[in-house]
Amino acid sequence: MDTYSDQELNDEIERFTIIEPKAGGFASSHKILHDTYQQKIIAVAFHIPGKDGLIYHFNLSIRIFKRKKKSEPWQEHVEQKIQEFGTYSTIELKVGNAVENLTKFLNEQYEFIGKKIETKKQIVEYQSDISLSDVVKKLKDLDIKDIEEINRGVEIKHLKKYKDFLSNNLDKNETFIQDWLDEENGKYRKQRCLIFGLEYIDHKREGAMESKRFDLLTRASKEKNEYVLIELKSPCDDVFKIKETNNKNGGKSYEYHLSSAISRSIPQILRYKSKFENYAQDSDDLSRIGVEKGTIKKSIIVLGTSKNNDPIWVSHFNDLKATLSNNLEVVTYTDLIDKLDVTILNLESEINHG
Repeated sequence: MDTYSDQELNDEIERFTIIEPKAGGFASSHKILHDTYQQKIIAVAFHIPGKDGLIYHFNLSIRIFKRKKKSEPWQEHVEQKIQEFGTYSTIELKVGNAVENLTKFLNEQYEFIGKKIETKKQIVEYQSDISLSDVVKKLKDLDIKDIEEINRGVEIKHLKKYKDFLSNNLDKNETFIQDWLDEENGKYRKQRCLIFGLEYIDHKREGAMESKRFDLLTRASKEKNEYVLIELKSPCDDVFKIKETNNKNGGKSYEYHLSSAISRSIPQILRYKSKFENYAQDSDDLSRIGVEKGTIKKSIIVLGTSKNNDPIWVSHFNDLKATLSNNLEVVTYTDLIDKLDVTILNLESEINHG
């Protein structure tokens, strides 16, 4: 039986319905009917067109995933019962508001009967004055404020999910983080790169510069050719190598030195910066990466976690950041999580008080 991690399941099952066109006029849609840490119930509709390309009916599937503890993976649950008249599968929707959500989902799907689905449409579950059916029927009539609130609601959900992912994987190596960014050939990369900040756009992964491969290149400006280089190291890496010695008074003293991970990373990312800025405008490497010649506005090394409960560590970390140039920065995965927290709070405040 297949099992799924939280991330694997959530990546495939979003909290908003997507009507997505397929080849030949077919379309698919899904919606979570019930969502707890022990059980998820998902409805999936597959829309089928007639010869004229108009949708004339849809097939409905309901999938149930269960687990007993948060630490366990999800397993798909199918219950079969044997009666005198044969064996059949059963689905119980007695939990929460699953039946009500299923009714809404079916009504949303019926809106597309007799229509041709040619572009992707989203029906967002968000608390506002706009009903779901109005979003489906009259999306073109929404004003800019309504559309902005819908987008913010979806963005907040993603950011919370990514913050939880980082918090739950601080014991993993850099390859694990990179594979997460690249999952399914980069299908989710644009959204997942929001962990580095909403101010960055157009993320490029592992571009080759004279046989050297950077981790991430992103734009800091839409109008100018200004870029940011990001070098990813492991959350398990240490920022400092701390040497403990016994002193004459019977106590202990501690010496803070840069760890081998960060000592390698600083010259590495500076070499990437130098190579990039020295390229000619018609460089083949720039063409392969898909960017124009420009300058590296900032270079960021991401590694380790902060020891914020240790004032001596914090003091040395602040000193390190102060000694680096203005365009070179070291941040920890804890810093990314804290920044996501602040961003989420600001976005939620805009929705609640905007």
